[in-house]
Amino acid sequence: MIYASLEWWHWLLIALGVLLIGGLVFSIFFTFYVAKQVYLHTLVKRTPEEWGRVCSAPDNEEQVRMWNEGLAWGEKNKEYIKEVSITSVDGLKLVGEFIDFGKKQTAIILSGRCECLWYGYYYALPYQKAGYNILVIDGRGHGNSEGKYSTAGILEGKDVSLWMKLLHEIYKQEGFVLHCICVGGSTGLFAAKTPIGQKFVKKIVFDGAYISFKESYKRHYIAKGHALFPVYYEIWYWFKHYTHVSAKISAPIKMINDVNVPILFIHSKEDIFSLPDKAQTLFDTYKGEKYIKWFDKGAHSHVRINNMKEYDENIIEFVK
Repeated sequence: MIYASLEWWHWLLIALGVLLIGGLVFSIFFTFYVAKQVYLHTLVKRTPEEWGRVCSAPDNEEQVRMWNEGLAWGEKNKEYIKEVSITSVDGLKLVGEFIDFGKKQTAIILSGRCECLWYGYYYALPYQKAGYNILVIDGRGHGNSEGKYSTAGILEGKDVSLWMKLLHEIYKQEGFVLHCICVGGSTGLFAAKTPIGQKFVKKIVFDGAYISFKESYKRHYIAKGHALFPVYYEIWYWFKHYTHVSAKISAPIKMINDVNVPILFIHSKEDIFSLPDKAQTLFDTYKGEKYIKWFDKGAHSHVRINNMKEYDENIIEFVK
C-alpha cells in the first residue's frame, strides 16, 4: 500500500500542511468573525435604546454643552414645532420635526452618525436668523425612527428627498439648504442628486466633510488604537451583506460634481477624522460655486462650539 511506503518525513510534511491549511482557514473565519462584531458595534442599532434621543457623548464636556444649548433652543421655539413623518422607500417609518416660522425656504440639518433630531437643534439658530424654517430628523435607526442599519448616507439620501417632497407638497416650501455634518455630507449629496433634490436644493453647507465614508471610518478605527490589517478590510463585506449597498459609493469625492449649487465648506484644522488636506482636495475638486472657511480650533463636529460667532456669521452671509 502507498501509505506503507511513506517515510516519516513524508508524514511530517503532510501534518505540517494540514496544520498550515487548518490554521489559514481558522484565521480567515476568525478575522471575518471579529470584523462582523466590529461592524455590529459601530454601524448597527443593536438595542432600542442605542442611537436614541440622548446625548451621544455624555463624557465629552463640549458635546454636553452643545446638547444642552440645542435643547434650550428647542424649548424656546417649541410653539413652532410640528411633528412630521414619512415612509421610506423600504417601508420604514421615519420621524422629524418641522420648525415652521412661516417662511418659504427650509434648512434641513443632517447630523452625523449616532445623533438624533434634538442634536440638530444646536445648528438651527443661524438659519432662523437668516429667515429659514428648520427641519430636524431622526435618521433611519436613530431616535424614534424605525430601522437598525446605517448606510453611510446612501439610503438616508433617498429619505431626505422624501422629506423635501413632503415639505414642498404639504407646507409649500420652495427651496432647501442642506446643512451637512460629518456623514451628513454623503447624505446631502445623495439627496441633492435625486430629481427632487436637483429641483429644490439651493445651497449646501459642509461641516467636517470627508472624501469618503471608508476614509473617515478608517480614521476613527486608527484613533481607537486598532491595526488596519486584517479586520478593517473585512468590515465592508458585512456592511454590504446587511445593508445590500456598497460603502464604497459613499464617497463625496466621486459624486460632488453631480450637483451644481453653491457650497460652503466649514472645516477645522484640528479635525483628525475628516483630515484637513482631504477636505481641501474635496474643495478643489468641486467645479461649482464654492467657498471655504477654515477654523484653527475645534474637534470634528465641534467647530461651532469653539467659534460660534464667526461660524454663524459665515452661514448667514452664505445663505442670504
